[in-house]
Parts: sequence; structure tokens; C-alpha cells
Amino acid sequence: MTDRSASMSELAAAGKREGLLAGVSDAQLAYSFFRFSMGVVIFFHGAMRMITGVDAWVAKESQIFVGDPLLPMWFVVAFLYVLPTIEVVLGTLTMVGLFTRWVLLAGAVLMLVLTFGNLTRQDWGTVGNELHYVLYYTIMIAGLKYNRFALDTRKAG
Repeated sequence: MTDRSASMSELAAAGKREGLLAGVSDAQLAYSFFRFSMGVVIFFHGAMRMITGVDAWVAKESQIFVGDPLLPMWFVVAFLYVLPTIEVVLGTLTMVGLFTRWVLLAGAVLMLVLTFGNLTRQDWGTVGNELHYVLYYTIMIAGLKYNRFALDTRKAG
């Protein structure tokens, strides 16, 4: 066994890392991966609607709100037109970790707004799925101290 492999195994046994991940905890690595993944998901929610045509998506999606007792159609249609842009912006900022705390809070609020809309339609399955996103945002807000690989940490450091 060489001195290099001996020192590598000693580092591994002690839980220390060399190189790019030196000083990075497992929690920081996991948080960054989760934040980036969540950003990709939210980004593509909006981007794919833009790529495939917002008008067609709004026409289809607005029909499920016809007859909604609490939401006027003009509001539903207006909201649906701006939603893809909001998702692209929030997704991009989440991916790169810029203004992370505020972006995660905005994402959680957005999910509450979407949840409210589906509650008025009594679409309990979709509400359950949206609550998963609320949980993800809440976990990311609670874990902000692990936000290592982000533009926020670059500008602060």
C-alpha cells in the first residue's frame, strides 16, 4: 500500500474529504442537490407550457374552473397566463440559489395559491400533490443553513 492510498483511506475513515468537496458536509451536499432538483422541476413546469403554447394550455386548464363558485373566470385566465413566467423565474432562481430565502418563500406561497384554487374545485388528489410541494419548500426554508452551493453564498463570501 502506498503512502497516498494509506492517507486516502485514513481520510475516508475519519469522514474527511479532499478536493472539490473538502469541508462540505453531507447535509450541504444533499440540500444543494435537492434545491437544484426542485428548481429544475419548477422551471420546466413553466418552460414546457411556454414551449408548447401558453394559449392552448390556458384554454384547456381554464375549462376545469368553469362554474367554480369562488373564482371568477377572468381571474383564473389572468392567473394562468402569468403562472408559467412565475414558474420559470422561481425555478431558475431556485436552481442557481439566488435570493434563495425569498424565492423559497415565494414558491411556498405560490403553492398555497394553487392549492386554494384546487380546493375550490374539490380536487382532493391535486391538493394532496400540491401539499407535497408545500412540504418541500418548508423543508428547504428550514434547512437554509445548509445552502452551500448557491450564488447567495458566493455574493456573501
